[in-house]
Formats: sequence, C-alpha cells, structure tokens
Amino acid sequence: MFNAMTRAEIWLQDTLDKPLGIEDLANHLGYSASQVRRQFRHCFNISPSAYREKRRLERAAVLLSLTSQNIAQIAIRCGYTNHSSFSRAFQRRYRLSPREYRQAISSLYLLNRPDKKFTISIERNRPAHVVLMRLYQAPDHIHGLGNTKYHANHLDHLQAQLETSTPTMVLPDLLTEKVTAAVEELAPNHTRTDIGLYLENRDTAEYLALPVNYRRVDIPSRYYAKIYFDNISQLSYVMSETLVALMDEKNRLNISGDAPQVLWHPHHIELRIPLSA
Repeated sequence: MFNAMTRAEIWLQDTLDKPLGIEDLANHLGYSASQVRRQFRHCFNISPSAYREKRRLERAAVLLSLTSQNIAQIAIRCGYTNHSSFSRAFQRRYRLSPREYRQAISSLYLLNRPDKKFTISIERNRPAHVVLMRLYQAPDHIHGLGNTKYHANHLDHLQAQLETSTPTMVLPDLLTEKVTAAVEELAPNHTRTDIGLYLENRDTAEYLALPVNYRRVDIPSRYYAKIYFDNISQLSYVMSETLVALMDEKNRLNISGDAPQVLWHPHHIELRIPLSA
C-alpha cells in the first residue's frame, strides 16, 4: 500500500494547478476515496487535501520569492481560482500576505548574497527521459521508507541494461527549503528525493522493465540555469548563488518552480534549475 500512497503523493505534486479532488485521486489509484484518505494519513500523517494545500502554498512562496510574476498569476499556477482565498490561505500559513512575504524575502536575499565562485549558463535542452524512484527522509513512524542498499542494487541493474545513462537526483523540496530557511526555521515534514537515471534518448527505456517502485518521466525541451561543480557537499552553496544570480538578471527567464535536477557526470556534477518564459 505504501507504493500506492507514494503514487498518490506524486499525483498530488504533479496536479497542484488543477481543480481535482479526492475522487479523482481515488480513480487514478483504483481505490475508494475512504481507503485513500485513511492510508494516506497513515503514511504521511496528514490528509490528502491538507497535503495538497501545504504544497500549493510552498510553491506559491517559491514563486513569490524567486520570480517577477504577479500575485494573481501565481495564485492560478498554484491551483487557486480566487485571489482572495489564496491570500487568506497564504497568510494563515506564513503569517504574512503574499505581497509582504515577497518584499521580506527579496530584501533578505539581496542582503545575504554569496560571493560568486561558479559560472552559470542558460541553455535549452532537448527532450529526454528519466526513470526515478522516490525516497522520503521522514520521522521514524513513517512506514515503507526507501532502503538505500535495495535502491542501489536496482539502479546498478538498470544501468547495466542501458547503453548510455547518467545517474540523477531530482529534488522537489530544494527550492522550498532555500526559501523557507530565509524567513523562518520551519522545514518540510517530509524531504522528498527522486533518484534514478537520466536518458538523452527517450526510446532507450521504452521497453525497459522497471521495478515496481520506479516510474518513467518525460522531460520536455526547456531552458535551464546550469552550473557545474565538483562535490555534492557544495550543493547548498551553489544553489544559493544561482538563485541570487537569476534574481539579479535583467530581462531574464523566470525560475519555474519545478524541481531542480542534479546529474553525476564522469568528471563533474551538474545542477539544473528549470526556467520558464
């Protein structure tokens, strides 16, 4: 059942901007709505609807902090059709209005900018494909957490079946963590990490048999801010530097709010931050 609830959590993440409810989620999973509510709360200690609201507001905080989009646009992107209901929900969560939050965090970022040590480039990627498994770093009472050795064995087996692939990590909570750390000492209850393989050729994995806890994800052609570094321990610093640099750019592409990616190349590590027009 935990694999089904992982699918539920990912579905909620991927449909934040859509007016879908618990019945839609239940139909997607093939369970009853009552089963989904009960099992989701058992796995994540929160109801599906409260979880969705939390993630919507976290995405709104990221977009308010890191983009120039107006508040009405951000509300729609986060699944709110009513500006007033969005503002009320945001103020309940962050104790500031969306406008006040934007002003506060923009000032903090500009006051605490890091010294620039890395080169940032903006590039457009071709369509690609990833196979991913979701892991959770969570309190001990959460059931079914990913086993690192179990995952590593599967990943080695998958990579052996492919001609070319790059180990990758996708970090759905990284932007939220950077934003919330700037204004409060609260962190997400469950830090999510997707680990798997990045494939330049989408046809490569079309017939690849995946373990049950892996999923295929198409990556469309899009712009990224890219930065190269040597050691994964530098990730937090590199991320901070890249965000400040992107905020300083004039006539720039917006940070999209989608999950950053990390790729392990043979001689360096690459951070990609998805951008949008």
